[in-house]
Order: sequence, then structure tokens, then C-alpha cells
Amino acid sequence: MPEIEVVISPDGQVTLEVKGAAGPGCLDLTRALEEALGSVESRTCKVEYFESAAAGEEIRQRER
Repeated sequence: MPEIEVVISPDGQVTLEVKGAAGPGCLDLTRALEEALGSVESRTCKVEYFESAAAGEEIRQRER
């Protein structure tokens, strides 16, 4: 199951990291939080973003 890690730095900067999701669907997971927090200053896509969701599921099954 995907998780969203939210980190708030002492200066108020918020960082969101999606764990356990592959493909661009991770953007759907964070959309509501991003809209509530305001404008997105930058975005860094992890390797998992460029995988298909099916490939990500296959990798998770192999890890079990």
C-alpha cells in the first residue's frame, strides 16, 4: 500500500515523498496535499516514477 511521508523543516518548507507506488500515479496521491499547501516550488521524480505500475507490483511481490 502506498504511503506519503510528510516532512516539515524548521523554516516551514514541506517535503512530500511517496513510497510504495510506481508510475505517475504518485502525483494523484499527493495532489490534494499540494493544493492545500499552496504552490509547488520544485518536484523531483524518483526512479519508481518512470516504472509502470505493473512493474512496481512485480518488484514488490518478488521482495516478499
